[in-house]
Amino acid sequence: MAFDYGSIDLGITNPFRIEGGIRVASGLPLFVLGVVLLLEVQAQTAGNGWEIGATTGLCGVLLIGWGLQRIGAGSFQVFRFFVGRSVPANLATNVEKSQRAKEDIETVYTAQQLEQMLQGRQNISFEEPREWFSRLVHSLFPKLLYLPYAYRNLAQRLARAVAQTVIAILSFALAWFSGATGITNVTQTPIMDWMAVLLLIYLLVIWAQASPPLSRLLNESRLKMPGPLTLTLWISGAVALPVMLGLFHNSVLALPALPFSSTQHLFIAVALASFASAIFLVLLAGRSKLTNPVVEVAEYRENWQESIHPQEVFINLENIVMANRRYKEAPNRVYRGFEAKLFEQGSDDKGDFDGELLQETQPVFHNMVYSGLFHSGRIAATCAAAALALGLGLILFNLPDVVGAMIESTGQANPGPLISTVVTLSMLAIFTRILSNFSHAFWAEMQFESLLVYFQCRGTYTASKLSTGTSIYDSTRSENVVVRSSMTPWVIATRAITSTFAASGALNLELARYVLEMHKANDDLDAIITDLRKFMQQREAIASINNEKDLDAASRIFQVNQQTRAQLGHDDGAKHPPVDRDRIQEASGEEPLS
Repeated sequence: MAFDYGSIDLGITNPFRIEGGIRVASGLPLFVLGVVLLLEVQAQTAGNGWEIGATTGLCGVLLIGWGLQRIGAGSFQVFRFFVGRSVPANLATNVEKSQRAKEDIETVYTAQQLEQMLQGRQNISFEEPREWFSRLVHSLFPKLLYLPYAYRNLAQRLARAVAQTVIAILSFALAWFSGATGITNVTQTPIMDWMAVLLLIYLLVIWAQASPPLSRLLNESRLKMPGPLTLTLWISGAVALPVMLGLFHNSVLALPALPFSSTQHLFIAVALASFASAIFLVLLAGRSKLTNPVVEVAEYRENWQESIHPQEVFINLENIVMANRRYKEAPNRVYRGFEAKLFEQGSDDKGDFDGELLQETQPVFHNMVYSGLFHSGRIAATCAAAALALGLGLILFNLPDVVGAMIESTGQANPGPLISTVVTLSMLAIFTRILSNFSHAFWAEMQFESLLVYFQCRGTYTASKLSTGTSIYDSTRSENVVVRSSMTPWVIATRAITSTFAASGALNLELARYVLEMHKANDDLDAIITDLRKFMQQREAIASINNEKDLDAASRIFQVNQQTRAQLGHDDGAKHPPVDRDRIQEASGEEPLS
């Protein structure tokens, strides 16, 4: 959706300034380190050979690219947060004529579902978890059900990674116990070291999948978790794998000793995973304290007997009553436009009608009051991601020295430091991304408050003629068709608290918006009914003269009629003198006869 400029500010502020500032601050040192390495390429090539020079240049390019990426992304978050008149996204398809050309990227609900939520006092945003593992996570954290989908999916992904990590470590411990107690003969062999490498690779893979971008979290519905069959295979494999590796080592090819400590890297990976999980739990607990899953509505049902056409009730409600409740003159979101269907019952002067209307006022930014612990945890997670990024940059900066030491070593080259450095770089890159995505999700949430109104009216109508001024002495006559309606309105109003996630860029506030809370709107409902009743009570059923020219013309006609009755002798002669034709012509606006 294009940026819709409006001169009236909606009061929405940029939520990413702190996060963007931290990213820029971490990107600048990376960029400087990359420039320093590129400046050393020529000297390194001349003094140490092309291998060291090529490594130095490659690391310099990587550091410059990564530094510019963090500076650019952070600057984009710090820059102006463009907010148009049409944000945030609609809950359902907007059928308003002036807004139909603006198609939403994604609408969560339909008009029928919103009506179901209002009439049934239910919130279909809170879906029941389906898989056994999702039910387990929601049982351990009951308030998780009432959080936005991004948090729920992120929590389930993190819980899956933690569960797989625990199962994998237990399987590794079982294999180690099997080898240590003599069940399988792996003593005095590098088999356990190679199993630790396989475990480390497995952990890095599952944690790399633990935190996808925010756009994927919003659309994700199910997570595949290991079932009983998979768990059985894992446990069986934990016992069988040392046996298979032992047979391979003794019968086929002897496994070489590892040139680096895989156990040390395994401990580092587990420590980083534990740190990321702890920060996420702190943030999730702080956000869960703000949940208030209320589902309440204000309702009005009554029977009205009024001399009014059914269409006029809907027209007044849409064009006057609801239009007066716009926020800063922003158009209301019309999810179901009024359409009073009239059905004749055998003749043109009677029938029944049925009509509905569903509107939402412009959502108003709802400031969320976070606790100090939550705010500190959010900043700590972002700073931790920046610190890991700087640590990764320093390792890349020193990588040419590691390569040079390996090349310059006399005798057999030892690739252990290089492999260890590459593994460490991979771990830091994965957990930098995890912490960055974790913290970004908690910076991005924004809430809005709006009035959601559903109006339904059914009834019957009859038409009759009403004539006034039919006396033989009346000079004017008014004949009107009066429609008498017996209607039963049903009005439901609620104050909806909705949640969406902001993005830096063209789709800043146009991602999916979900209903989290529904509160009674008794005051708004009473005001709507009062306005409708006032409109119906002040209507005129009889056509009358409301301008001065028509009043003058009717007065002249009356004078002519009065003079005519006097001339014809219909009135008492003593009271009415003989007819003065010149006065009659003058009263009628004609020129007097000479």
